[in-house]
Amino acid sequence: MDPRYLDAIKKSEGYTPRASWDYKQHSSGYGTKALYPGEVIDQGEAERRFSDEIGKARAIVDGFAPDADEGTKAALTSLTYNAGDAWTRSGLGQAIRSGDTQAARDLFMQYNRAGGAVNEGLAGRRQREAAWIGAPLPGGDASQP
Repeated sequence: MDPRYLDAIKKSEGYTPRASWDYKQHSSGYGTKALYPGEVIDQGEAERRFSDEIGKARAIVDGFAPDADEGTKAALTSLTYNAGDAWTRSGLGQAIRSGDTQAARDLFMQYNRAGGAVNEGLAGRRQREAAWIGAPLPGGDASQP
Protein backbone atom coordinates (compact mmCIF):
# COMPACT_ATOMS: atom_id res chain seq x y z
CA MET A 1 0.00 0.00 0.00
CA ASP A 2 1.33 3.44 -0.88
CA PRO A 3 2.94 4.99 2.21
CA ARG A 4 0.94 8.19 1.67
CA TYR A 5 -2.28 6.25 2.28
CA LEU A 6 -0.79 4.62 5.37
CA ASP A 7 0.31 8.01 6.70
CA ALA A 8 -3.17 9.43 6.08
CA ILE A 9 -4.77 6.54 7.98
CA LYS A 10 -2.37 7.01 10.90
CA LYS A 11 -3.08 10.73 10.90
CA SER A 12 -6.83 10.04 11.03
CA GLU A 13 -6.34 7.65 13.93
CA GLY A 14 -3.90 9.84 15.81
CA TYR A 15 -1.22 8.50 18.11
CA THR A 16 -2.06 7.83 21.74
CA PRO A 17 0.49 6.02 23.92
CA ARG A 18 -1.97 5.38 26.80
CA ALA A 19 -5.01 3.19 26.13
CA SER A 20 -8.38 4.84 26.50
CA TRP A 21 -11.98 3.86 25.79
CA ASP A 22 -12.99 4.31 22.14
CA TYR A 23 -16.70 3.36 21.77
CA LYS A 24 -16.23 -0.41 21.79
CA GLN A 25 -12.71 -1.13 23.03
CA HIS A 26 -9.72 0.33 24.80
CA SER A 27 -7.39 1.62 22.08
CA SER A 28 -3.84 2.88 22.01
CA GLY A 29 -1.18 3.67 19.45
CA TYR A 30 -2.89 4.28 16.12
CA GLY A 31 -6.29 2.96 17.16
CA THR A 32 -5.33 -0.66 17.82
CA LYS A 33 -6.91 -2.68 20.59
CA ALA A 34 -5.05 -2.34 23.87
CA LEU A 35 -4.15 -5.43 25.85
CA TYR A 36 -5.71 -3.88 28.98
CA PRO A 37 -7.22 -0.54 30.08
CA GLY A 38 -4.54 2.09 30.66
CA GLU A 39 -1.83 0.15 28.81
CA VAL A 40 1.03 2.41 27.71
CA ILE A 41 2.97 1.61 24.53
CA ASP A 42 5.81 3.38 22.79
CA GLN A 43 5.94 4.56 19.18
CA GLY A 44 7.72 1.41 18.00
CA GLU A 45 5.07 -0.87 19.46
CA ALA A 46 2.34 1.37 18.03
CA GLU A 47 3.92 1.07 14.57
CA ARG A 48 4.21 -2.72 14.89
CA ARG A 49 0.59 -3.12 15.95
CA PHE A 50 -0.61 -0.75 13.24
CA SER A 51 1.34 -2.63 10.57
CA ASP A 52 -0.06 -5.94 11.79
CA GLU A 53 -3.69 -4.79 11.90
CA ILE A 54 -3.59 -2.77 8.67
CA GLY A 55 -2.14 -5.86 6.97
CA LYS A 56 -5.09 -7.95 8.17
CA ALA A 57 -7.52 -5.29 6.95
CA ARG A 58 -5.80 -5.14 3.57
CA ALA A 59 -5.96 -8.94 3.23
CA ILE A 60 -9.76 -8.77 3.69
CA VAL A 61 -10.00 -6.08 1.01
CA ASP A 62 -7.69 -7.94 -1.38
CA GLY A 63 -9.77 -11.08 -0.95
CA PHE A 64 -13.04 -9.24 -1.56
CA ALA A 65 -12.00 -6.87 -4.35
CA PRO A 66 -8.73 -8.12 -5.86
CA ASP A 67 -9.14 -6.09 -9.05
CA ALA A 68 -10.01 -2.76 -7.43
CA ASP A 69 -7.72 0.19 -8.03
CA GLU A 70 -5.25 1.18 -5.34
CA GLY A 71 -7.29 4.15 -4.09
CA THR A 72 -10.40 2.04 -3.62
CA LYS A 73 -8.39 -0.62 -1.83
CA ALA A 74 -6.83 2.01 0.44
CA ALA A 75 -10.22 3.50 1.33
CA LEU A 76 -11.69 0.07 2.05
CA THR A 77 -8.62 -0.94 4.03
CA SER A 78 -8.97 2.13 6.21
CA LEU A 79 -12.69 1.45 6.70
CA THR A 80 -12.01 -2.19 7.57
CA TYR A 81 -9.23 -1.22 9.99
CA ASN A 82 -11.48 1.34 11.66
CA ALA A 83 -14.90 -0.31 11.59
CA GLY A 84 -14.56 -3.96 10.56
CA ASP A 85 -15.67 -5.86 7.48
CA ALA A 86 -19.48 -5.54 7.68
CA TRP A 87 -19.31 -3.40 4.52
CA THR A 88 -18.53 -6.57 2.53
CA ARG A 89 -22.07 -7.79 3.28
CA SER A 90 -23.85 -4.52 2.58
CA GLY A 91 -24.74 -2.18 -0.24
CA LEU A 92 -21.19 -0.85 -0.25
CA GLY A 93 -19.87 -4.34 -0.93
CA GLN A 94 -22.38 -4.75 -3.75
CA ALA A 95 -21.35 -1.41 -5.27
CA ILE A 96 -17.67 -2.39 -5.09
CA ARG A 97 -18.35 -5.77 -6.70
CA SER A 98 -20.39 -4.19 -9.51
CA GLY A 99 -17.78 -1.49 -10.13
CA ASP A 100 -20.21 1.38 -9.41
CA THR A 101 -17.69 3.93 -8.16
CA GLN A 102 -20.19 6.73 -7.52
CA ALA A 103 -22.54 4.49 -5.53
CA ALA A 104 -19.53 3.18 -3.59
CA ARG A 105 -18.48 6.75 -2.68
CA ASP A 106 -22.03 7.64 -1.62
CA LEU A 107 -22.44 4.50 0.49
CA PHE A 108 -18.96 4.85 1.97
CA MET A 109 -19.97 8.22 3.42
CA GLN A 110 -22.63 6.48 5.52
CA TYR A 111 -19.97 4.90 7.74
CA ASN A 112 -19.80 8.04 9.84
CA ARG A 113 -21.39 6.90 13.12
CA ALA A 114 -19.97 5.94 16.47
CA GLY A 115 -22.18 4.90 19.35
CA GLY A 116 -25.23 5.28 17.09
CA ALA A 117 -24.72 8.97 16.38
CA VAL A 118 -23.01 10.81 13.54
CA ASN A 119 -19.47 11.63 14.60
CA GLU A 120 -18.04 14.74 12.93
CA GLY A 121 -14.51 13.33 13.04
CA LEU A 122 -15.63 10.16 11.27
CA ALA A 123 -17.67 12.16 8.77
CA GLY A 124 -14.57 14.15 7.80
CA ARG A 125 -12.45 11.02 7.66
CA ARG A 126 -14.94 9.24 5.41
CA GLN A 127 -15.11 12.26 3.11
CA ARG A 128 -11.31 12.22 2.70
CA GLU A 129 -11.26 8.46 2.16
CA ALA A 130 -14.21 8.44 -0.26
CA ALA A 131 -12.15 10.71 -2.52
CA TRP A 132 -9.63 7.87 -2.83
CA ILE A 133 -12.23 5.55 -4.38
CA GLY A 134 -11.51 5.16 -8.08
CA ALA A 135 -8.16 6.92 -7.79
CA PRO A 136 -4.97 5.11 -8.79
CA LEU A 137 -2.83 7.34 -6.52
CA PRO A 138 -3.37 9.16 -3.22
CA GLY A 139 -5.65 12.18 -3.45
CA GLY A 140 -6.99 11.09 -6.84
CA ASP A 141 -4.61 13.49 -8.53
CA ALA A 142 -1.23 11.99 -7.67
CA SER A 143 -0.68 14.65 -5.01
CA GLN A 144 -1.53 13.65 -1.43
CA PRO A 145 -4.34 11.96 0.49
